[in-house]
This record gives sequence, structure tokens and C-alpha cells, in this order.
Amino acid sequence: MFKVKILFVGPTESGKTVLANFLSDTTENVGGEYRPTKGVRILEFESQLEGSGDKTCEVELWDCSGNFKFESCWPALMKDSSGVAIIFNPDVPSHLKEIETWYSMFISTQSLLDKQCLLIAHHKPGSEVEERRLPLASNLSRLQLIHSSLEEEPEDVRHAFFRYLGNVVTAMSESREREEMSILT
Repeated sequence: MFKVKILFVGPTESGKTVLANFLSDTTENVGGEYRPTKGVRILEFESQLEGSGDKTCEVELWDCSGNFKFESCWPALMKDSSGVAIIFNPDVPSHLKEIETWYSMFISTQSLLDKQCLLIAHHKPGSEVEERRLPLASNLSRLQLIHSSLEEEPEDVRHAFFRYLGNVVTAMSESREREEMSILT
């Protein structure tokens, strides 16, 4: 069984904790009062991989604070990560600019493949969900983008995330095979 470590990063108040709780089945409640994450929260669960028959994997979701006062901790959080999801609120104009910073800090520095990365445009309760084309920088437009609304289509969000997990496991498996072949040759 694969063990997958996924970092949830992005601007403050973008919905990282709500999504992490929902995807890990930690809570049924998607509303509530905002409480900023201090440092990081780690949620562990098992997941059936989309389209893989009966394969499961152990998932560690690292819900990282978006507060830059924890920036000195981020290199330690990145160690051995399998993938990165950048969560942002598309209704907040500054978030579109901020996600470029998150990309350079968490994705570029780790040399992750595009399929190991995910952008989640998280729409807060009460906001109108428009799956419009967002004005993303060219390096971000290569990444898979999903629109998340836990009020309207929660299961669509879950299925899209588990498909992403399947992509991450495939990338890990291919990397492992390349390493094994290089040892043999």
C-alpha cells in the first residue's frame, strides 16, 4: 500500500481546513466560525484510488497555515511530500496573485511533476460558483484546476480529489520503477 503525503497550502482564509476536514471525513459540518491554523494539522485516512479497482492508499493531508509567520517551518513540512494542493478563494482578487508565491515556494522548489499538483478554487458558502476561466500565470495554467463548492457539489469535489490522488500514486510508482531500473543497469 502506498503512503501519500499531500500538502494543503495557500492564502489565509481560503478554506484549506474545511476542505481537509471534508476530504478526510473528519467532520460533517462544513460551516462554522473561522479559526486560523497554527503551523500545521495532519489528518490521516485511507482512500480507495479512483479507477484502480481495489487499490487503497494511506493519505496524510498536511493542512498548512497560510500565515507567513510560519514560513521558517515550511521546508520541514515539504520533506518527503508526494504532492501539493494550492487552495485559494477565487472571489478574493489578491489570492490569484498570491498563489504564484505558493507555487514558487512549494512546487518549484521540490521539482514536482504537474500531475502531482492541484489548484483548488474554493468557493465559500453563499458565494456564486462560476466555473469561469481564471486569469492564471502560465506556470499555474498547466496544473489541474478544480472548483470546489461543498454546499452545491460536495461529492464532485471528493471524486476530483481522489482522481488527483490516483495521479500522485501513479507518479510515485513510475518514479520508483525508474529508480529500480537504474539500480539494475
